[in-house]
Amino acid sequence: MKRWKPVAAGAALVLAVVGVASAQNAAITPQEFRAPPEAAKPRVWWHWMSGNVTREGITADLEWMHRVGIGGLQMFDGDMGVAQYLEKPVIWMTPEWKADFRHAGAEAERLHLEMSMAASGGWSETAGPWVKPEQAMKKVVWSEMVVKGGRHFHGALPQPPRTNGPFQGLGLIDLPNPPMVGGAPGIARAKLEEAKADPTFYADTVVLAYRQPRVEEEAVRLRPKITASDATLDVRAISDRNYDTVGRLKMAEGSDRAWVQWEFERPVGVRSFVLQMTPPPTRQAAALPNGKLEWSMDGRQWTKLLALPGTPQYVALMGSRTYSFAPVQARFFRMILERQVFDLDARMRGNVAPNFFDIVQAELSVAPRINFFEDKASFGIYVDLPESPTPVTKAGEAIVPSEVVNLTGKMRTDGTLDWDVPEGEWVVLRVGYSLTGKKNHPATPAATGFEVDKLSAEHVREYMQTYTGMISGALGENYGKSFRYFLMDSWEAGRQNWTEDMIPEFVRRRGYDPTAYLPVLTGKIVGSAAESDAFLWDYRRTIGEMLADNHYRLAKEFLAKQSIGLYGEAMGVAMPTTGDGLLNKGQVTVPMGEFWTPKPGGVDMATRETDVVETASAAHIYGRPIAAAESFTSMPSTPGWGQSPFYLKGLADQNFARGINQIVFHTSDHQAFVDDRHKPGMTLGYFGQHYSRNITWAEQALAWNTYLARCSYLLQSGEPAADIAYFYGEGAPVTVPWWKRFSPALPKGYAVDYLNSDVLLHQASVVDGKLALKAGPRYRVLVIPDEETKLTLAILRQVAELVKAGAVVVAPRTIGSPSLEDRPHMGELRKIANELWGSGAHGSHAYGKGRVYWGSSLEEVFVAEHISPDFLYGKPRVERAYEYPLPNAQAEDVVWIHRKSMPGDAYFISNQRAQSEVLPISFRVTGKVAELWHPDTGTVEPVSYKTEGGRTVVDLRLGPLGSVFVVFREAGPAEKTVPEVKTEELVRLPENWKISFPPKLGAPEQVEVKKLASWTENSDTGVRYFSGTATYSQDVSLTEKQTQGGKILLELGRVREIAEVTVNGREIPETLWKPPFTVDVTEALRAGANHIEVKVTNLWPNRIIGDQQPDAKEKYTFTVYGAYQADSPLVESGLLGPVRLVRVR
Repeated sequence: MKRWKPVAAGAALVLAVVGVASAQNAAITPQEFRAPPEAAKPRVWWHWMSGNVTREGITADLEWMHRVGIGGLQMFDGDMGVAQYLEKPVIWMTPEWKADFRHAGAEAERLHLEMSMAASGGWSETAGPWVKPEQAMKKVVWSEMVVKGGRHFHGALPQPPRTNGPFQGLGLIDLPNPPMVGGAPGIARAKLEEAKADPTFYADTVVLAYRQPRVEEEAVRLRPKITASDATLDVRAISDRNYDTVGRLKMAEGSDRAWVQWEFERPVGVRSFVLQMTPPPTRQAAALPNGKLEWSMDGRQWTKLLALPGTPQYVALMGSRTYSFAPVQARFFRMILERQVFDLDARMRGNVAPNFFDIVQAELSVAPRINFFEDKASFGIYVDLPESPTPVTKAGEAIVPSEVVNLTGKMRTDGTLDWDVPEGEWVVLRVGYSLTGKKNHPATPAATGFEVDKLSAEHVREYMQTYTGMISGALGENYGKSFRYFLMDSWEAGRQNWTEDMIPEFVRRRGYDPTAYLPVLTGKIVGSAAESDAFLWDYRRTIGEMLADNHYRLAKEFLAKQSIGLYGEAMGVAMPTTGDGLLNKGQVTVPMGEFWTPKPGGVDMATRETDVVETASAAHIYGRPIAAAESFTSMPSTPGWGQSPFYLKGLADQNFARGINQIVFHTSDHQAFVDDRHKPGMTLGYFGQHYSRNITWAEQALAWNTYLARCSYLLQSGEPAADIAYFYGEGAPVTVPWWKRFSPALPKGYAVDYLNSDVLLHQASVVDGKLALKAGPRYRVLVIPDEETKLTLAILRQVAELVKAGAVVVAPRTIGSPSLEDRPHMGELRKIANELWGSGAHGSHAYGKGRVYWGSSLEEVFVAEHISPDFLYGKPRVERAYEYPLPNAQAEDVVWIHRKSMPGDAYFISNQRAQSEVLPISFRVTGKVAELWHPDTGTVEPVSYKTEGGRTVVDLRLGPLGSVFVVFREAGPAEKTVPEVKTEELVRLPENWKISFPPKLGAPEQVEVKKLASWTENSDTGVRYFSGTATYSQDVSLTEKQTQGGKILLELGRVREIAEVTVNGREIPETLWKPPFTVDVTEALRAGANHIEVKVTNLWPNRIIGDQQPDAKEKYTFTVYGAYQADSPLVESGLLGPVRLVRVR
């Protein structure tokens, strides 16, 4: 029996990644910390929008990136409905496009910027107009015909659907990008090509026949009366099994629900229900709504039968789901559907959430079906398939596998069949495949085409040959020089569940022929309910392995031969397709997750938090030195151009603490114009940070980027330090869960990496009583979730071997296998389980050199194994709160991560509250000197510490959202005291300041204020709506004595958003972008008169809002969408103080 094993990567290496890997083994130095290497610098996504591209803009963009400490750019060619503003747009792969692209590569080389590009037009996934229909993503389709036995059959079998779509005849609506609303008017969009219908494709796979279970005959005879809350519903359309007819069920005015009722003449034993929906005209795919199914004997008193869970995520939309349950005898049944509370599609496309449901089919049946078969067969996705088993069937209700007849050789090419039918009633099943219809988006029309078949090595290889040939040809000599990576963005290609060689691939990987079980893919039960579910588990796992092998790994190895690497958000957030998240991320050069920017007081979605954790785990367990993240993405609910570096800092710190060590900004859109009239300029519609050379603080961005680079430098060094390896399950789809928390729960103070079956099987051993991976990590404990009571025999054997060699494992007793492949070996599985867990109901059991625990919390296990927490903190002493509207109001107080750096330990710690505080922290470190490495300033300093109970204790002072690395490098005494810094106020500056404004932005040349206050409170509309940099000036006199005796700091108090200080004409080099807004001015001050200038930069929203005022005579801003309206709230801006000079001794 053949097992799937990973194949070694190609011999070619990407130099940049080698450099980072080498840096992991090098000693960290204060010098490199202060001036981080290129590998640590943040990258940006760089979107070319709708052909709005100029050579001058390219140079200006890249020179700005280089100037402000950005290390590289990742280019996309896209179209989000952005207007065209150039008379001659630059269209994908035209000579003009190639020339501009080559210019970008040359400029990147000149400026020492790393250049990358998406693996297709748009951002998802691997697709283009050169992909032929037969090379595109495929799905299983089928038709059925019932024939009577005891005679010869000659006739044509029904043609399975050729429809492009996710399931059978359910179609996929391909909507164009809607034009941006509220932006600057453009010119008429270039007519690139005539609209035409996409080609379809169909091919046969097998023709099977099986005896029709009698219960199926009974199901056909049912003819219930159907009524609905909406009298206009076409009830025939929802019960005719025709994908071309749709019944629209409308909600009554003021109601959030609607219902459909079935009435039978007599009580019947209903045991399955199918609901199929099609998207309304403004949607690309159908989202199943939440609802419930009820039963009643009299049509008045109703009892809930089951919940109808809606579609959980936008990326997993599929409009068909089958529910199976134990038989319920009743005369009346009722389906209630509820309006979607969170309509992501409406938010993203600017549509009104529909007040109706378009139903293709809603049918009750007395026949058994596979529960959630569409999801289990990889037509769709449901997050908790293991918790949705198919109910047990009785004898005679299921198809007998050994009686399935293969008639493939008897069907002619025209679909006619000749067959001598045995006695009985038979179902002839014609199985084939057609296209899912998915195309890349949001690409320009010239770059749009079918997504390539991700399960086919042949098709993916041809795709990569074609695409890389186009890109390398356009770039010329800089392909492999400045151009170093391709990028696969988050998966938005839907699901596929077939490819040409699916059956031989299944046989090779699973060891048995799936042909007799193919009726399971249509929802029918073969053998038994458990047998059918087990086959579907094997089927999904096979798809998951093929996706990893034939798409991600093949692409990486293909590119490695060209000395090109591959970034990959593989497979993206929210389990969008059938795969193993860790396995996919482990196949690319640089695994990548994503996190977004919430609005003030909001939190990022849990799907993205777990995706980042999964990305870091994949990097750790597969030995990838970089764990990158698409960073700070935003949607319309988060105001455009409305986030300062301080606003974003807490988000960056959270994700550093989750294991990310390279920031990739989403997004720095290409700015075609180089004048001041087109600011803030081009964007990826309303998505992203709009982090370009046109933001108000573009020239102050170096300090922010350097902070991120210093954090990345230390987090890219050394090795991850986690105590827990948490096995997250087998099969597919599988990912770090966001919809639930694993049990046993993770205790505070311990770090975790998640582990998959591939790494556990092929890379794990035991060294000195620890679970050791080939990639380097060592773990004190391996944890298997309480819900994973079924393990494959291969995994159980490995767990037993690890425990025998000395590992500590926390796991529930294994009671079976999820795989049909293991059915012949259940005796061995039970024997291993009995030896490993012994006979106790709960507790622990020694096995070989190790021990297995079950029924205990992890805290109890760690106490028993004498594993103390790595990091603990106590109640902070709050010194001062800082007023600022921040996201993630419910975030943890403190986040942290530990790296085993050369030659010691480095802990990154971030305060997640907007307050200054002193935080008592203890570390599982002794015998070393504690140092503070400050990523905001690049300075390194000693700190007081003491040793208590075998731990090092530090009282750490952190500012609002403050962060620092506590580093233990050198051996030292058990206790050390550093003199405490004392501060005294010298002068509190008066509040009357002169403020100067730059020209051409609607503000007066200069104003005088008697009191420091937000510009938005000023009576002058030019000041109130000002966006940009204004200069405050003030004079202060100091005595000779005041200028002596220690450092003198200028404290600015509150600042919105960024400040730069000049004293007596001497520019202080620090850019102040976060509290405390304090800078050392000792060398610039003098006895007598001193002239102080403070440049303060705010954000773009206020000027954009000002331009929307009905009485605005002139517009000073240019945007491609309407981010703000006249009544949008203004953003507090300016120097707010109090301002004072203080002495530090």
